[in-house]
Amino acid sequence: MELKGKVALITGGGTGLGRSIALQLAQEGTHVIINYSRSQAEAEATAKEVQAFGVKGVPIKADVSIPSEGEGMIKTVEKEFGRLDILINNAGTTKYVSFSDLDGLQEEDFVRLFKTNSMSNFFLSRAAAPLMNRGGGGCIINTVSIAGIRPAGSSIAYCVSKAAQIHLTKCLAVALAPTIRVNGVAPGLLLTRWASGFSEERIKAMENNALLKKTPSVEETASTYIYLARNDSITGQIIVVDAGTTV
Repeated sequence: MELKGKVALITGGGTGLGRSIALQLAQEGTHVIINYSRSQAEAEATAKEVQAFGVKGVPIKADVSIPSEGEGMIKTVEKEFGRLDILINNAGTTKYVSFSDLDGLQEEDFVRLFKTNSMSNFFLSRAAAPLMNRGGGGCIINTVSIAGIRPAGSSIAYCVSKAAQIHLTKCLAVALAPTIRVNGVAPGLLLTRWASGFSEERIKAMENNALLKKTPSVEETASTYIYLARNDSITGQIIVVDAGTTV
């Protein structure tokens, strides 16, 4: 896919990994819609950074865990841009609970994490697909996690929601082919505010456990999304960026 002049929507796009993806897409000449649910100031700041590259950067508030809000956002994108070429399902949430603390997770925790981390990808992709197809197709990239590949992460509920998201990525690739490609990026540890729930000791242990003895940078991880958006022959795949943690 030629990225110049295309339109991308990034959920959770105002901070951390989402912000870096937005800036790298803007450098390629892509117009970027930056979705947020709570981080309004950060999303607006990222939109201004995007605009500095000579493309449109528009912040839009919507809680993607609520299907109707996600659908409304797609309608806004259609009204403002008339097309959507790239959807990046990057919004996510978690709860930090030790695996051994089975009583630390309640039913509402699983529901909340599944609604944001997994179900939102389905409903937003379903809403976006007709608009994408009217423009000749496009690509969807989901931010999954190595926590969905191996039993380690912020909580059991988070790991299971991410495992579901990984399989959903493959299912959507089948459902939306051949006009829309669907892939996922599985980051390892990223030193964003997401890692604030980890102690320095845990972060160091995670780095030591990686084959490359490092933490991938946010920029390195974001560049994977650009590659997947460009390559028209990849679908149904999960690209792991974890410095060798899961090998």
